[in-house]
Amino acid sequence: MESSIPSQYLLVLVAIALERGCAPATLFRNTGLSLDTLSTAGARVDEAQADQIIANALAATGDPALGLTVGQQLNMGAHAVVGQTFLACANLMEVLDTLVRYGPLLTGRQAQIEHYGDPDNDRVGLTLRLASPSPSVRFTHEAIFSAAQKTLSDLLQTPAIDLKVSLPYEAPKDLGAITKVFGGDVSFNSREAILSLPASLMTTPLPTSNPTLRALYDAECARLLADLSDNASCTDRTLAALDKLEGQYPTLEQMASVLNMSVRTYRRRLEEDDTSFQALLDSIRLKHATQYLSHPDISVDQVAHRLGFSDVSNFRRAFIQWSGQSPTQWRKKKLSSATGRDH
Repeated sequence: MESSIPSQYLLVLVAIALERGCAPATLFRNTGLSLDTLSTAGARVDEAQADQIIANALAATGDPALGLTVGQQLNMGAHAVVGQTFLACANLMEVLDTLVRYGPLLTGRQAQIEHYGDPDNDRVGLTLRLASPSPSVRFTHEAIFSAAQKTLSDLLQTPAIDLKVSLPYEAPKDLGAITKVFGGDVSFNSREAILSLPASLMTTPLPTSNPTLRALYDAECARLLADLSDNASCTDRTLAALDKLEGQYPTLEQMASVLNMSVRTYRRRLEEDDTSFQALLDSIRLKHATQYLSHPDISVDQVAHRLGFSDVSNFRRAFIQWSGQSPTQWRKKKLSSATGRDH
């Protein structure tokens, strides 16, 4: 079920509404769901059904700031294995990378989370974009950003973070609930939803860091993400998983495990798709390499390191094999082409 969200998030929402006196029948109206179906371990809920529950809860409680409350009640356990991965990360940069990679496990496909950077003001963070209009735009933005704020605060073990938040809708009449969660630096009617914090916090060591556990949890997240695309081909599932494992590329045997297949079955599926694991791995590494090389402030040595090469000369040879030209030649052509378009 690719377009879905974890049921535990809706359980938190329903619990809040029930505590405020709302009737279960009202909350589940027109969904075909119940508390029992939401309580099944590992269950996911179609986004259309989730939207209906949210709309029902907003109407029943009469609280337009309900998303903020839900986000503040989502602890690491609520995020399941992704939350465990957060805890095992070395610093906040790894946490943000994990959130961007595995966002669909948490927010479905309609809410797209990407990296945000503002080097002029030395800030980094996240952008949030809804793939299609939602009847609960405010709830969705505030629930996700509120949950992100709580996660970052819990990991840093401090309630106060210098956050800056931009939201793509009109300011509500009462800003009390919003400023209580995000602080005073919140703007509205922005072109995109942004949550940022000082870049200096990105490398702060996290007390719960555990590289060994992070590798294990990361592999499980990649497997779960691949499983969401039930109808995708073996090739598509492999490419999707490799794309999310940037810089930590698995072996063929590890990828077979991620996709819950035997090595023999995995090889056969790829042969049926007329490709190989090495060909797919090379295509993804080329994609990631060209993305980095498009930024002139990232050196070729840095690109090699980010792609897992310990020796830059090995990276150069591999890049020539992939593209027919050296990294420096590719970058010059790219920058020359960009300059030509500017003029």
